[in-house]
Amino acid sequence: MKFLKRSAVLLDFLFLAGLFWIVRYWHCLHFGLYEDDLTIIPDAFTRTFSSLISFLFTYITHLSGHARPLSNSFIYFFSWTGWRLAGLWGPYLIGYLITVINLGLFFWLMRRVASRPFALLAGLGYILYSADTTQAFLTHSLGLQPSITLILLALHCYLSNKRALAYVLVFAVLFSYELPFFLFAAAPLFKKTWNRAMWKELLWHCVILAAMAGGIYAFRILIGEKRVGGIGLKELILTPPLHMLEGPLVNLGMFLYRPYQALRAANFETGLAILLAVAFFTWLISRLPVTTQVKAGDLWRALRDPAARARLPEEVKSLGRIAAVGLTMLVLAYPLTFTVRAYAISGRDTRVHAAGVAGAALLAASVALSLIYLTNGSIWRRLVNLLIALELALLVGYGFVIQRDYVLAWQYQRQFWTELLPLIQDADSKTYVLVTSDGLKDTQQIDANTWNLPNILGQLYDFPSSSVPRVFRLRSGWQDHLDKSASIFISGVTSYVAPDFYEKADFPNIILIDTRSGKMVRHTGTLDVDGIAYSIKKTSEPVLSALGHDLLYDLMIVRP
Repeated sequence: MKFLKRSAVLLDFLFLAGLFWIVRYWHCLHFGLYEDDLTIIPDAFTRTFSSLISFLFTYITHLSGHARPLSNSFIYFFSWTGWRLAGLWGPYLIGYLITVINLGLFFWLMRRVASRPFALLAGLGYILYSADTTQAFLTHSLGLQPSITLILLALHCYLSNKRALAYVLVFAVLFSYELPFFLFAAAPLFKKTWNRAMWKELLWHCVILAAMAGGIYAFRILIGEKRVGGIGLKELILTPPLHMLEGPLVNLGMFLYRPYQALRAANFETGLAILLAVAFFTWLISRLPVTTQVKAGDLWRALRDPAARARLPEEVKSLGRIAAVGLTMLVLAYPLTFTVRAYAISGRDTRVHAAGVAGAALLAASVALSLIYLTNGSIWRRLVNLLIALELALLVGYGFVIQRDYVLAWQYQRQFWTELLPLIQDADSKTYVLVTSDGLKDTQQIDANTWNLPNILGQLYDFPSSSVPRVFRLRSGWQDHLDKSASIFISGVTSYVAPDFYEKADFPNIILIDTRSGKMVRHTGTLDVDGIAYSIKKTSEPVLSALGHDLLYDLMIVRP
């Protein structure tokens, strides 16, 4: 019997792991590097093992990366390992495995505290979670997901009465990607009995976590960490409660909005995936071994009458407790989201919702199982099965929409550089390449050719010094900010650029690339704006063709 039970758990997990691959990684062979990836990962690819270990030792001991060195260290190590295993596909495989380990830990946690039907529904909620659309983004799958691994391991240790190890694991999160840290505050609530002893335990547990967080905050202030030091007292006080209110509302709203987006963006592949998923999930949910029945009137009376509440089936009372745990975890996913708005719904900024996956999955499973309890034994059960299946299927479809954006964004980047390089062969260390946005294509869930453009040219060619010509994508209305002294200040107002690259660009050291026609055309002659003629760099002897190619050249440039 025990063997059969373990076999069923394993089969459930393998099913969830396979579905997660389909929903987030089906097209991963056509994924590339995006945004933050292009800052760290190419450097990791090119290091020797000894250079990597030396770099990581220095990086960690010097508390680099905003005094949370483990996050970037994970990215470096896993990128390096994946590249040597299978090229660019290797880091994606490792990112998938890290996230699947988290899925396994979450599913195992649900099996420890709830029934198999609930665990399976929560597992589906976990892998189809789409408030956060960055699961496959390498910077997050390799750097953020390990923090969730630590939290889930800590929860298991806590429930196994290995408290010291649990606190060590959760403390390590503060030196990695700290976003999910406060999820661990909900650990005592996973106990099946809520009594005075549990509430006392919860109080001391929260005191310990607050002491950890406060100590790390004071330590970062003491060592002069700029990101923490830049948070004012007003922001420190007001942002957490505001985000703890906004974040869960936006998060749960995505269970309605993402299906709409999936239908709106559906193509043949997405539509086929949705249809197949509806059929499969309807069959799966109809076969869930759920026999509990409850009437809506009983639930309504239980809200007001303790005696009526006591008469509810134990499965229903347990479901209410775990739904409360889910809501608590969802709220606790947002206190540390200082750098990103809590209402983000597209792009890498949706990482603000990354820690909300567990709480949202618990709530989604609670709602689904409640509907099944309410309709068991009636003709409405089939309709509920279909509605749950349709919701899950549409989230599967949205997974393909996200993947499409990742594929297109990589194509747009390769097309951009393949077309641009022949036009700027004479760019030298004093040159600024400014590209208009008019004809460039974008995707919704991951940026292509935006703020990280200035980093890339130096990784396409092997420049003899650190002086590298920079490429910037201009924003609409950039002409309004030209200086009459024949210059333009490169900033967030005039271009898509990170603050590290804010600087003044002087004419005539500027190459202007016009994209209005849908193709790149190098501007010749002068640039006439408001009666002022600005001199543009004239074509001269090639410089780039004499340089050796760096790692990104073979990845980015499309061969004829």
